[in-house]
Amino acid sequence: MKTIPRRSFIKSSSGAIGLATFTRAAQGTQVSENAKQNLGPRRPEALEGLLRELEATGSRFYNVPRADGEFLHLLVKMVGARRVLEIGTANGYSAIWLAMALEETGGALNTIEIQPELVRAARTHVQRAGLTHRVTFHEGDAHQLVTTLPGPFDLVFIDAEIGGKMDYFQKVYPEKLPRGGVLLCHNAIVYAAGMRDYLDHIRAHPDFDTVILSLTMEDGFCVSHRRRIADPRL
Repeated sequence: MKTIPRRSFIKSSSGAIGLATFTRAAQGTQVSENAKQNLGPRRPEALEGLLRELEATGSRFYNVPRADGEFLHLLVKMVGARRVLEIGTANGYSAIWLAMALEETGGALNTIEIQPELVRAARTHVQRAGLTHRVTFHEGDAHQLVTTLPGPFDLVFIDAEIGGKMDYFQKVYPEKLPRGGVLLCHNAIVYAAGMRDYLDHIRAHPDFDTVILSLTMEDGFCVSHRRRIADPRL
């Protein structure tokens, strides 16, 4: 969903680091694979140019800000996620950050978007990033499609309509989110009132540890980790 602009004094320096890391990870066997599939540029300057191009129109497509994209990229690598689900593709900006991390973990992203024109745009942007081999697109209503995906997923990122968070949670938990899995919902600060049912539920849930996290001092994530050991109350 749309977030308010980042404060001018906040600067992000980790983007270049993330792109450089991604470029190193992409070398070797992936080079020949990309050459065969003609997946697009992998040079850091080309990736940076694509990201900046998408950021220039990010407010139109309700993209996460760059700092949040970098956080998603880092988190995937930190947890070693290999199967990731994204609910709400938009034009593919966050999918690119997730897929860049999955290059390092050797994983794959399933992403769902209901608007056909956005699916087409996201496919194009992911192809330009050279990451088509990491992403599977699903077009349709995520409330219906989530139940059809096999799972389980190591990380689930929900960035769809504010009022739908609780239903999405019920669709992925418990079968599609294993113990040790991570669940993230965006817009958990600015639009907290619109997802109050979900926020209250997940923070009180005995199977999850949950924090509200902001990297921009404006909006941010609700980050929940499913405990590896079951709570006796369950």
